[in-house]
Amino acid sequence: MKLNLKLYIKTIWYSFFKAEGTPGRLTPKRFFILLIIFLLYPLWHFSIRLAYGLDMLFYPQVKAQNIEKPVFIVGNFRSGTTLLHRLLAKDERFTGMKTWEIYIAPSIIQRKFVHWVMKINRMIGNPIGKIINSFEKALRQYSYMHPTGLNKIEEDGHVFLHTWSTYNLFAFFPFPNLINKYIYYDEEVSEEQKEQDMTYYQEVLQRHIYANDGKRYISKSPTYSPKVKTLHKKFPDAKFINLVRSPLRVIPSSVSMFSNHWKTYGEPKGVYPQPAQEVMRKQAKHWYIHPHQYLKTLPTNQYVMVRFQDLVEDPKVAIEKIYERLGIEMTLEYRQILIKETEKAKKFTSNHNYSLNDMGLDSQTLTDEFEHAMKEYSAEISLVK
Repeated sequence: MKLNLKLYIKTIWYSFFKAEGTPGRLTPKRFFILLIIFLLYPLWHFSIRLAYGLDMLFYPQVKAQNIEKPVFIVGNFRSGTTLLHRLLAKDERFTGMKTWEIYIAPSIIQRKFVHWVMKINRMIGNPIGKIINSFEKALRQYSYMHPTGLNKIEEDGHVFLHTWSTYNLFAFFPFPNLINKYIYYDEEVSEEQKEQDMTYYQEVLQRHIYANDGKRYISKSPTYSPKVKTLHKKFPDAKFINLVRSPLRVIPSSVSMFSNHWKTYGEPKGVYPQPAQEVMRKQAKHWYIHPHQYLKTLPTNQYVMVRFQDLVEDPKVAIEKIYERLGIEMTLEYRQILIKETEKAKKFTSNHNYSLNDMGLDSQTLTDEFEHAMKEYSAEISLVK
């Protein structure tokens, strides 16, 4: 586990000395948040390193843990990757990382400690549970676009925050120059950094799978879309699912999401700061084209493309097709779960509202701009849903 020290120092420099005129401008609120981040982060990073060292002392056998046929869900932000991830995680043969496991206890020894603390907590009336419930209630107001909770399965791309080597930093630090190479990960990140990232990721997965009785691992992260080649190289038997949604929905929804992040961690001027639109459009073009161009060269049982509208309209049918394509047998128990989830999906109404005009966007411009990207998927993708 090696910290990307160069990027960490560069982030500090941008945050305090090059933030003027950006959504991360240095207001008193922003300054206070930055102090918390940069003072606490080293403690968090080195506490994880210490816990990993204890893992090697008490659980050395984790080094031999196999990672067999992991499943990676990729696609642009706001393309249904979270929905599919959480549906697949209901198949008891799969395992994925929950929020608390990513941020609080990525190591085996930390998880053992948390389970011990929670056991004591339940014996004395569950005061920790009450605090967590209050925290998650407050969090829902912020995370309405991406419902989250400590015990929900989550995007494991966030484990790279442990090493400060991820596109996800953009949510906290709205400086495009810091994350530009992560948009084009397979092509522009150095081989040395890729090796560090993948070695760490492999160790994270080994620990998680070991702690979950060897279950098959399932991952989702939009930020893995530009690194499918690197992931495949590290995990040659991996299966990939690529979620595709119209750019007429992806771009404005992504702009809205990142603008919301920046308001939470700072005080940007304007409802939708300009960098959000510029970066989302650039990133989306590559994340539409790159994964499909690479993954379609794999054997047919290693890659499947799924349309967002098919998933939300009938999750059961969409997942049955995924299983059939990837050669995964579906159990009767899981099929019954999908029937119930499909009924829920029919009643779901999104609360995420935004206006293209307010963002300075229009449908025709986006249609023309993304015409080439959509041609990668031939007639399979509609620009109207």
